[in-house]
Amino acid sequence: MERIALVTGSTNNIGKTIADVLSREDYHVIITSRNEAEAKTVSEGLPKKGSYFRVDFSQAGEIEKLFEFIKETFGRLDVLVNNVAYTKNESILDCDLSNWEYTLNTNLRSYYLCTKLAAEIMKEKGGGSIVNITVSSTRGAKDKFSYMVTKGGVNYLTMCAAIDLAPFNIRVNAVGSGLVGTPVGYREYVGRPYKNERIPVGHIGNPEDVAEAVAFIISDKAKYIVGAILSVDGVLNISL
Repeated sequence: MERIALVTGSTNNIGKTIADVLSREDYHVIITSRNEAEAKTVSEGLPKKGSYFRVDFSQAGEIEKLFEFIKETFGRLDVLVNNVAYTKNESILDCDLSNWEYTLNTNLRSYYLCTKLAAEIMKEKGGGSIVNITVSSTRGAKDKFSYMVTKGGVNYLTMCAAIDLAPFNIRVNAVGSGLVGTPVGYREYVGRPYKNERIPVGHIGNPEDVAEAVAFIISDKAKYIVGAILSVDGVLNISL
């Protein structure tokens, strides 16, 4: 039976690379974006042609429509990767209510809704795997106020959902990304230097490093890993 994977925010950067890797692993991948034409193009260019759906993850109603599409079209969901993210460089003093709500709705509420709705499908089909993309940092960050707050929430969402869903054979984990080639919010490579003396391994990562970690953690090789937050950061966080 064909395995179905949903990757949120999957038309560029880490999300697109995760979709590519899962497609090579023989998953039918559902590509999502606010831009329908872009989602269609990416889905058709996967190693194994996938599907696509236009959705704004800051809007709860649109997320619900996405899962109605999944149930009606496939009747199952084996893997969910919550990857969509929005960031604006701002301190708490610069963060207005509008940006706060948009960031939380996109980066945290969407993870909650997608996890809940995916789990309802997975529970009926005997299980599945959910992976949340977060940051490896366990510290605050200057001028990343609302973004970092949401990532802290994602970490606790991961652990709490893992406990709740483990009895239903639904494994929930997270992959925490360190510095990779293209920062969140940029569609194209922006010239972040590859060599970096702050990172003990001496360089930043690639989106493939995060994607391959996702592929491992959803595989049977990781079947006893539940509620983990796997850091993919060249040992940066714990060295600071």
